[in-house]
Amino acid sequence: MMRSVVSIVQNVDVELAVKEAINLVGGIESFVHPHDKVVIKPNLVFALPSDTGLTTDPRVVQAIVELCRRVNPSDVIIAEGSGGTDTKMAFERCGYSELARRYDVKLVDLNKSQTTMVDVPDGKALKVLRVPNVILESDVLINVPKLKLYERNWASLSIKNLLGAVPGKGEYSQIPSSEFPLKLSREFWTPEGKFFLPHHKQWWGPRGEKKRVHTDFAEGIVDLNTVIKPSLTVIDGIIVCKNSDMRNPNPKTLELNTILAGRDPLALDCIATKIGGLNPLDIPYLKRAAERGIGESDYSRIQVVGTPLYKIARAWEIGLANP
Repeated sequence: MMRSVVSIVQNVDVELAVKEAINLVGGIESFVHPHDKVVIKPNLVFALPSDTGLTTDPRVVQAIVELCRRVNPSDVIIAEGSGGTDTKMAFERCGYSELARRYDVKLVDLNKSQTTMVDVPDGKALKVLRVPNVILESDVLINVPKLKLYERNWASLSIKNLLGAVPGKGEYSQIPSSEFPLKLSREFWTPEGKFFLPHHKQWWGPRGEKKRVHTDFAEGIVDLNTVIKPSLTVIDGIIVCKNSDMRNPNPKTLELNTILAGRDPLALDCIATKIGGLNPLDIPYLKRAAERGIGESDYSRIQVVGTPLYKIARAWEIGLANP
């Protein structure tokens, strides 16, 4: 059996880092062909600038757009369905509206797009799922998650980023309940907070298809990944933060200047978790992804190329160590 290949590239030049990482897994021509319809899916779960370490850096997506254009696709679309804010606001605040104007690419709000109900043949938590037509009709889906790792054995990477590919803007409440499981820091919901928006309140929870996935998250997110399958995944580790959590008002950030790329989202996530010293099989949804065989989780069958993993892990450990 052929090994899954994961590239890691550390370079302060974002464009060069992205280009080299993709070249190491076959080059953009291996994924995008002339006249293809390309959809690029970043992580813009909240309307936060990328220097927080919480959203995909638009420079990473810009580099991908430039690479795709060399192959002469029929269309390049940047698509997201923000869970924590209006997607249009996220596009604006995260730098994507300006990027779209400069490169004349389309921005699509997946929370408001037309959808088709599709079967989930091997679904454990979901038997059907509403999927935006723009995703279903794409020839190439490029998943561009943020490198978000947590000390308490959690991560938001390739597999989890596809949650934003199905509709369902989250809702806010001042009253804690099982419907609003995430308590946000005061920086979000008080007028003097640096991330304040009028619709923010103390508690936040998912809605729509995102809520259905969350009902049994480990199985639901794996179900979703059996239906939506990116051709290429590029993980943004340019600016990262420790315990990338909306409950932490002042996360410590680090310019890690790292890009990971590959075809196999699970293999990528298994390698990426090691950067923060995590065991992917301690993370419930990654364990289920491994058990259900949606990608490679055996390190002996994952080939890592480019910058050595231990160098990135060491930079993470030193740069984000507690003072």
